[in-house]
Amino acid sequence: MNILLPTLILGIIGAGVGALLSLAHRMFYVETSELQQRIRAVLPGANCGACGYPGCDGLAEAISKGNAPVNSCPVGGESVAREISAILGIEAPSFQETKLVLLCSGTRDKAIRRFDYTGIKDCHIRSVIWGGDISCEYGCLGGGTCVESCPFSALSMGEDGLPVIDYTKCKTCGVCVQVCPRHLFILVPKNTKVMVACSAKGLSGRDTRKVCSAGCIKCGMCARVCPVGAIKMENNWPTIDQDKCIACGACVEKCPVHVMHLVV
Repeated sequence: MNILLPTLILGIIGAGVGALLSLAHRMFYVETSELQQRIRAVLPGANCGACGYPGCDGLAEAISKGNAPVNSCPVGGESVAREISAILGIEAPSFQETKLVLLCSGTRDKAIRRFDYTGIKDCHIRSVIWGGDISCEYGCLGGGTCVESCPFSALSMGEDGLPVIDYTKCKTCGVCVQVCPRHLFILVPKNTKVMVACSAKGLSGRDTRKVCSAGCIKCGMCARVCPVGAIKMENNWPTIDQDKCIACGACVEKCPVHVMHLVV
């Protein structure tokens, strides 16, 4: 008897809660249109939020109502955009494939430290403590916020203190681009062959040397050795014409600070 009474009470409570949940489901249920369901079915289901909407359901609703373009999903890319266009009966828009690059070469042994940081591993927190522990105001802080934010585990922290991109996992969703406080990740066209792996445009060559031995010193060597004239110095910074570039590697070989990188 001592066991039956509590069991009965719990059963009644459970039935009551179940009834309330069922009622709440009916009251707050939002019916989705068939069009929205069809669009949702072709979205990848990553729910990464890179599109700017709260998950794939939110994006499907926005596209179905005409509030978002069919190519809003960076993870799905061109194939998903074409499928959605077919569902809507419209012409698929042009789509430019991109790849992710990191605009910094300031490894742990290259970037000069102003102090030793031992706090929380978060770049945003790190950046507000006296402007960060590295002397270069443009360089990677190495806190790993990008790694923690990547929904596809495509980023990891290398032993040298810089994030490493696994291109076999990267979906170019752009989440890391959004979370980096130094804006060091960018998405570039897939035909990009060579890049300047540095962001210190606001520093002179002399000042760059004071804070990092792997930063662009604006010497113009890359422009001088390029055999096809694909690199020009504009506003004291190397600008690369990717259409002219033949990926010969001359600029990479001759750069005195090894800041010119061939893009994988």
